[in-house]
Amino acid sequence: MTPTPTPTPPARPRTPVASPAVARPVLPGDVAEDVEIALALAAHAPAGAAAIEVRARLRAHIAHLIDPAQAFADALPQGRARDIAAATVRHARAMSTSSGGDPAACLTLLAKLSQHLARYAADPRAEAATRAAA
Repeated sequence: MTPTPTPTPPARPRTPVASPAVARPVLPGDVAEDVEIALALAAHAPAGAAAIEVRARLRAHIAHLIDPAQAFADALPQGRARDIAAATVRHARAMSTSSGGDPAACLTLLAKLSQHLARYAADPRAEAATRAAA
């Protein structure tokens, strides 16, 4: 006697968690590349010359993105999302000027902060707030 195969339910289309406008990649190419490089270096060679160069580039990205990201945070309504965005911007400001510590952790933090700030800066609310302030 052969076992009866377990029935497979029909496939259902997956509903996206976020709208297509939010789910699309919004990172500029150079920031995204540096984030990937930094994460790879953090895992394998966090103290080498290449890692030092990538840390410097990530700090430059943060310096470039910090004001639009702050505008994004300020444009959000009061609530948890605004608190998180504002805390991320504050942490990015602190990390962009600090040096020392664990090289792998520093690379990872700078990469993730750059990634978040790039997303914040690419949001239409950040662009609108930046134009309104100018």
